[in-house]
Amino acid sequence: MTTHWSAVPARRLVGAAVLAFASFAPAAALFAGKPTIDDGNVRISSNENPYGFTPKALERMKASLDSGNYYNGNELGELIGLCAAREAVPEDYIIPTPGSGPVLMMTAWAYAAPGKNVVTTDSGYGQLVGAFLAKGGDAKYAPLNEKMGYDFSALGQLIDANTAIVYICNPNNPTGVLADPTELRKFILSVPPEILVFVDEAYLELADTGLKANTMAPLVKVRKNLIISRTFSKGYAMAGMRVGYGVGHPDVLKNLRQYYYGGVSFISAIAAQEAIKDTAYLEYIRQSYHDVRVQVTSELDRLGVKYAEPQGAFVYFNSGLDAAVIQKHMRDRKILIGGGRAEVSETPRAAPPGRSTAGTWCRVSLGTAEEMDLFLGELGKLLGKT
Repeated sequence: MTTHWSAVPARRLVGAAVLAFASFAPAAALFAGKPTIDDGNVRISSNENPYGFTPKALERMKASLDSGNYYNGNELGELIGLCAAREAVPEDYIIPTPGSGPVLMMTAWAYAAPGKNVVTTDSGYGQLVGAFLAKGGDAKYAPLNEKMGYDFSALGQLIDANTAIVYICNPNNPTGVLADPTELRKFILSVPPEILVFVDEAYLELADTGLKANTMAPLVKVRKNLIISRTFSKGYAMAGMRVGYGVGHPDVLKNLRQYYYGGVSFISAIAAQEAIKDTAYLEYIRQSYHDVRVQVTSELDRLGVKYAEPQGAFVYFNSGLDAAVIQKHMRDRKILIGGGRAEVSETPRAAPPGRSTAGTWCRVSLGTAEEMDLFLGELGKLLGKT
């Protein structure tokens, strides 16, 4: 893998981006709140969106809070309708959940069994795989390709008669690499029809080329054994609201519903409705992430630091120093970042058997330009390249 280089100083790029963006951002966009526990740490470890959700959601939630003494199931019904319209599928193709995590968990529980396996990639998001293993199943890991993205040929070679699920996170977490949509589509259609393919699109709204150009959701009407998961935690900046959903054929979703543990609260459903409707705000978020990615990768180029091509809410980088050393240096200065090779989720967990957590790769979430300046400044000091 090669290091990316740029001759343009990071701050000059960011300054130009801010000027170009000033006329584009919604007038009420920059209102982002703070965590309820404000301990002074710069939180760039959990892929939280620092820009805040659409102000339209805040306005409508405030106006609806006094309806909390009713069940208000109509709000969830309206959200399902909006999600179905967004995906161009019937409403019974949508299963709403508190975040996308439950879709991953229900899928693992519904399909895992002793002797069955899930096929996925090395250095990938571990929630579905971990639950599959916990229920007695096995996991088979394909290596990443030379760009730290999916190697679909290697994935395909691991599929056997005992494979229950093929799991793909796109863009991948923690590497952030986006799959070529044509190659991904071709791979999905090549998987034997009796095997479930799960495509986790948690970060896809943040990709430079956008959701529409990359989503695999249209294939649910072509391939029955396919699930797409979405969350409002990332692009829509509603991590604390806990809203997500799965898209799939009703017969497939029926398998998941035996493990269903509830939808979303009425107030979260209201917020998500407004998020879907406010397409201009989502574009503001996408452009903001693009600009900060340019800021970070340009400075990493200057520092001579390798990184995987980022298209999510984070950058996966290799400074050559042990990940634990970098994490401690940052933590001592109240900057929180993600750790090494098997750091694949917002909640750290033990690596699966045979996979090491050691290494020189780190994952840093993309915060505001000011937060990233703090991180990059400390990284430069640690590398002796200030």
